[in-house]
Amino acid sequence: MKFSQRATLSILAIAVLTSTVTIGLAGIQLQPQRAAVGVVIDTAIVSELTGVSDAIKDLPPDLRSGVLARHGVHSEDALSQSLSAQRANLAIAERERAQEIAAHDRRAAWLIALALFNAFATAIGAISLLDAYRLKHKPPRP
Repeated sequence: MKFSQRATLSILAIAVLTSTVTIGLAGIQLQPQRAAVGVVIDTAIVSELTGVSDAIKDLPPDLRSGVLARHGVHSEDALSQSLSAQRANLAIAERERAQEIAAHDRRAAWLIALALFNAFATAIGAISLLDAYRLKHKPPRP
């Protein structure tokens, strides 16, 4: 077997291996993004608590305790502490989501690079094997 044929087979073997990695990486990319759920839930909670807090500030002082009691809060301080805690939870969820997006983007870049390599290696291998076939089955000259 000629060196060029060995090189072609080596390139095709590497392409098969990278294709396997590409398929595995594509499967990972299709997993659901779990951090988005926390961001959505915490955003809803923070917005509701912020709305209640803003509404309480606009009410006369004698009506505030009744509105707070309807929302299950004992005092304005408890409401502000709850709002601060939920904002902290939202910040944590947003950081986790940002990390998840960054990891997704890195995997996407690797996936594109591997796919391009696979396409290039397959094309080079096919051209080389076609050339070897032509040389082997070359019609005799008269």
